[in-house]
Amino acid sequence: MKCFPVKTFCFILIFFIISCSGTKLTQKQVNEKFIGKPVSNILVIGIANKHDKRISFENKFVARLKAAGVEAVSSAEEISIPPDLQLEKADIIDIVKKFHNDAVIVTHVKSIEDKFIQTQGTRTMTGFYGYYGSVFGYVNSPGYTSTDTVVRLQTNLYDVKTEQLMWSGESKTWDVDSGYKMMDEVISAVIEDLQKNKMIPVKTAE
Repeated sequence: MKCFPVKTFCFILIFFIISCSGTKLTQKQVNEKFIGKPVSNILVIGIANKHDKRISFENKFVARLKAAGVEAVSSAEEISIPPDLQLEKADIIDIVKKFHNDAVIVTHVKSIEDKFIQTQGTRTMTGFYGYYGSVFGYVNSPGYTSTDTVVRLQTNLYDVKTEQLMWSGESKTWDVDSGYKMMDEVISAVIEDLQKNKMIPVKTAE
């Protein structure tokens, strides 16, 4: 049986950890009817249990859409927030008419998972007994547990005229160390895929 040197093993482990961190779209649904028909003006709605998080997410999304060449407006900036944070359909329609939105994008947290990871100490391999001794110490050393948080967000894009679902994606974020960083990564992943499917324009350099 071929054994990897410790340094090689550590490199592979570190690479695996890095490659599994960040945000990726793990599920996606695309309505082919709307591919190649980019929208130009989007109302952004974030659903959250805290108003400040909703405002922050919507403002970031609006800024990134505008940077990509799409007009956008934050629902939190234009609609008075009721105590229960739930928007009325009539209020949403009024904003859509006011800003001539042709699409509405809605994002919410689908799930938050805490995964407990047990980590053992490092080991060295020198000769058969050295290997045995180091592995024995490795297996019997007291490990430590850490928590890895995985957040899944669902984002849907709807056509205003027909209210049909144009695009839907589920994002998965590993190693969540900052809510703001996660927001940026999710927004980037969504915009990139919408551009890929030509549902929003790709801004060309001037």
